[in-house]
Amino acid sequence: MNARGFVILLLFAVAASVVVGLVVERFTAPGWERTFWFAVGLGGILFPAGRFAERRGWIHGFWQAGPARDARPTPQSSQGEPDSPATRQTSGDSR
Repeated sequence: MNARGFVILLLFAVAASVVVGLVVERFTAPGWERTFWFAVGLGGILFPAGRFAERRGWIHGFWQAGPARDARPTPQSSQGEPDSPATRQTSGDSR
């Protein structure tokens, strides 16, 4: 994320929080109902804004529904690990 993306999304999030808070406060009862609709409204505004910023190149990343995957590459076989069929090199002769 570059500085432009951070500043724009921060200001947009603050403005959206104020607007959604004022609307939700007027139309919902206090408590969990107000909290739920605030979260839904804010998510409905900020998620598309984040996707727009990603398309513009201001932020980088990906979104995946489901369990998180480890994006780090797997290390190659070291000398202390047992030989596996995937890492074994055959010379052509069978012993």
